[in-house]
Amino acid sequence: MRIWAFPSFYPYDYPGMRWAGTFAARQYRGLINNDAELSVILPVEWCPPFPFSELFANWKKNRALNYPTKRTHDGITIYHPRIANMRPNRLLRKTYAERYIDSIINFFKKNKIQLDPKKDIFYGQWLPSCIYMQQAAQRLGVKCAVLGIGDDVILWPRESERKMTEFKLLITQADMVLTNADYLGRDIQQSSGLQVPYVVNYFGIDHDKFKPVSESEKFALRAKYNIPSDKIIILTVGSPLVRKGWLDLFDALVEIKNTNANFLLVGGYAGPKDIDIPAEVAARGLTEQFYAQGEIKPEILNEFYNLADIFCLPSHWEGLATVVSEAMASGLPVITTDVCGQPEIIANNSTGILVSAKDTVALTHELSLLINNRAKREQLGNAARKFIVDSWGNDDQKSKKLYGILEGLL
Repeated sequence: MRIWAFPSFYPYDYPGMRWAGTFAARQYRGLINNDAELSVILPVEWCPPFPFSELFANWKKNRALNYPTKRTHDGITIYHPRIANMRPNRLLRKTYAERYIDSIINFFKKNKIQLDPKKDIFYGQWLPSCIYMQQAAQRLGVKCAVLGIGDDVILWPRESERKMTEFKLLITQADMVLTNADYLGRDIQQSSGLQVPYVVNYFGIDHDKFKPVSESEKFALRAKYNIPSDKIIILTVGSPLVRKGWLDLFDALVEIKNTNANFLLVGGYAGPKDIDIPAEVAARGLTEQFYAQGEIKPEILNEFYNLADIFCLPSHWEGLATVVSEAMASGLPVITTDVCGQPEIIANNSTGILVSAKDTVALTHELSLLINNRAKREQLGNAARKFIVDSWGNDDQKSKKLYGILEGLL
């Protein structure tokens, strides 16, 4: 089987983008480990060479990104065919959707790649861009599977009537609809009003990389990053967006500080933002209790789990956050919200703690209990690790299942 994978974002060595789509990259690596022949196709907008690229902001941005037409990441080949993007706009005789689809079709023509309906399959992650992939697949005569992972299910279809129409067209015409949480499949049916069949395939976790370390190793990591060894370290990782619960967490820590200031919040964040993290911290008088790590490279993320005592992600909504499973595999007690797919991985008060979204009172209470109770932290962390290893599964196991699902379409 030959898989052409179409993510809408993928790890790229550029500030704020090194972490993008790491869950997809891991899943693709797992598919390859299970004998799939896989390449990634991620179309990007064309821009002219310098100095002409400076004429329009869109061209200037694309030139700064400087995507090659072909590259590799973790041994996987990624192609970046160009989407026609001339200026002024009157030179464009096709819509963006048509130009995007053309970029895919032209890629196969240009590279003289013959697609075989019995061998080739298109696999798209992130539903809005899956529409273009799906239409290209239809024109090229191959089947396609689409995967919903979060905002593309929860937000995108509800943004406008046009987007809901596109959403319904996608889910009814795709050869298979997959989700990485059962909640997302149920939400697809509820929002569309259609009983579209879906298949749940959870993302696995590399629990050989994300695993607990000894106490001495923990303190060595703290010394490496100049983090105090005598503090309770709370870790949170997520885009600097209100919906990730940053402000709720800050407000909870303000209350906790009144009775126990012996903690430090380590914040990992990058990508699009709608809040200024350092400014919000300063406004609440938490500067001494906050360590701004900023963007954490994927290859060292496990070190930050290992130097922490607690992981907290009070999101307002999620598909099913990968960082939650990574923290659990690392043996950390996790506090997160009972939204979307999170209850599918955490059994409350058994393998982690769930609170209601935006409930800062409950968040304050549960965080305070963990900060002051080492035995409870160890109990939850051990149970979380055991659940991931014994029940949840690793990347290769989940990818082997996905390989069988996709192969079934052929």
